[in-house]
Amino acid sequence: MTAPAFLHGRKGAFIAVGVVAFLFFALIAVPLALMFRSQAEDRDEALAQLQAYRVEEARRPALQARLSALQEGAKSVPGLLTAASAALAQAQLQSDMKTLIDSNGGSLLSAQLLPPTTVKGFDSVSIQYDVTIPLSHFSGLVYAVETHVPYYFIDSADFIMPPNWRPNSPQQDPSMEMRWTIHAYRWRGAR
Repeated sequence: MTAPAFLHGRKGAFIAVGVVAFLFFALIAVPLALMFRSQAEDRDEALAQLQAYRVEEARRPALQARLSALQEGAKSVPGLLTAASAALAQAQLQSDMKTLIDSNGGSLLSAQLLPPTTVKGFDSVSIQYDVTIPLSHFSGLVYAVETHVPYYFIDSADFIMPPNWRPNSPQQDPSMEMRWTIHAYRWRGAR
C-alpha cells in the first residue's frame, strides 16, 4: 500500500511534521500548560491563605492578653457573686439572705437550693425561701433585696396573710408568711 500523493516529497514531509506538531500541542502541550497554570494559581491562593493565617497568628498574643484582662475585670463586676463555684455562690446567697431577713425582723423557716443553670457564660444560682416577717418590715426587706450588691433578683413570690386579718384591723403588726425565690449570677470564667 502506498502513501497518498500529497505525503510524497518535501511538501508531504512538512505536512506530516505539521500534523504531528499540531497533535502534540493539542493533545499534550496545551493540557500540560493549563495544568501547570492551574497548579500555579492554587499555589498562589495557598500562599495568600498562609499569609492571612500568619497575620492572624501574629495577633493572637495581643488578643489573648486582652481576653485575660477582660476576664480579670469580669471577676470584679460589683453585681456578680464572687464565689469560685456555683455551690459556693449558693452558700454566699443563702448567708446574705439570712442576714437581710434577720436584720429586717423576719424569720427564715426554710431554704431550698435549686439547681444552678448556665446563662450566657454566667451561673444563675437560685434559692427558694420560706419566711415569716412582720407586715411593717416587708417593704424594708424587699428594698434591701432589690438594692443589694451583688444584685439579687426576686423570681417568684407567694404570700399568706394571717387568717382573719384586715388592713385596718386593731392588731398592730401581723406577721405574714411568704415563699419567694431569689437568684443571683456568678461569672463562670473561661471554661
